[in-house]
Amino acid sequence: MINSLRARLLAATAVLLLAFIVLTGLALQTAVRERAEQAEHDRLQGLSYALLGSADITDDGSFKLAPRVLPESDLSRPDSGLYAMVIDDDGKVIWHSPSLLGTIQMPSVPAVGQWQELRVAGPNDADLLTLSFGFRWVTDNGNDFRYTLIVAENATTFVKQMTRFRGVLWTLLSASALILLVVELLILRWGLAPLRRLARNLASLESDGDRRLEGDYPDEIQPLVSNLNTMLANDQARLTRYRNALGDLAHSLKTPMAILRGLAEDDTLPGKQRGPLRAQLARMNDILDYQLQKAAAAGKRTLARPLPIAPPAERLARALTKVYAGNGTRFDIRIDDHLRAPIDAGDLTEMLGTLMDNAAKYGKNLVIVDARREDGDLVLWVDDNGPGFADSAPQRLLERGVRADSTREGQGLGLAVAAEIVRSYNGKIELSATPDGGARVIVRIPES
Repeated sequence: MINSLRARLLAATAVLLLAFIVLTGLALQTAVRERAEQAEHDRLQGLSYALLGSADITDDGSFKLAPRVLPESDLSRPDSGLYAMVIDDDGKVIWHSPSLLGTIQMPSVPAVGQWQELRVAGPNDADLLTLSFGFRWVTDNGNDFRYTLIVAENATTFVKQMTRFRGVLWTLLSASALILLVVELLILRWGLAPLRRLARNLASLESDGDRRLEGDYPDEIQPLVSNLNTMLANDQARLTRYRNALGDLAHSLKTPMAILRGLAEDDTLPGKQRGPLRAQLARMNDILDYQLQKAAAAGKRTLARPLPIAPPAERLARALTKVYAGNGTRFDIRIDDHLRAPIDAGDLTEMLGTLMDNAAKYGKNLVIVDARREDGDLVLWVDDNGPGFADSAPQRLLERGVRADSTREGQGLGLAVAAEIVRSYNGKIELSATPDGGARVIVRIPES
């Protein structure tokens, strides 16, 4: 199946052009052949009239025509290819031109006053075009004679001319078709240039900031460009409203939660009430933090430009190296510089930062970050050299509030937020073990 619009148009044009060339060639070939045959007929007919005008028939029926009065010099030259003869009513040759060295066998003769055009075999099996005419001659003494005048010409010359004409005709038509196809290809390239420019502009859209298609486009494409700009603007506006709404909600809850936190620390409140109140406040704070981090994730965006993965991973590695300098933690970034992912820059930084921070926190002193393209998907993994995931079902750690190590500071939200970001791109996140027993987090994000 042809997916290219230019290839489809070119193929359709080529089929139509081929049909036109073939039909035109056949029509021209037929018309020229008929015209050539008519010209040959007229020539032989004119020669017949000239011979009859110069002929003299005696009272005894003898047909006389002096060689010097022959209308064509080829009739006087032996085996020239142009012949003439006269036969009587019994089929006997009573006269022939000096050029005819044999005889012409006629399968039939025309009636008196009629013309007959035939293609017969002549001397030496030559292919002859013949034109015969039946006539009567009445002498002065009243004798009536029936004759047939036959004029013939070798068909080889005619066939060669038609063959040469066909060769020239189809060569010119083929060259014309090729030139027209090249011209059509150039026209298609020029006509589809706005679509290629639109495709380049779509590919170069920034993944953040003001995302808009600029430039002048033909009237047929401009409505599409306007609709795309509207869609991009609405996409950005929805994301902004969502983040602002959650930010406003978090801000509005700060004061009530501060008051409740103060009540929970009030010594006058019975201990049985302070404990549950503190637990519920901590739970509310966890929920609020989780939703705010979730809101910070942009998720899969329309027409986002793929971003390189290595630079943000290297920046995070430099920052986290300073944070965990006391542990001597080393980060090994093995991501190819040319590898890109269709993911928002903020989401990529948040996801990588969470995974690399967890690996540094729970590992010993080495964190490996690598990525590759596999079956059209981006596959990224973060390994550490720690004890690995102790839980028998490590996928539970992707749920909000579930922690692998309760002895360390944290709320159990990091992996949950990373999983939420991955899922917003229709991706998957898996927790497994490295060959050395450390923890491995695998992220798979589809290209589209």
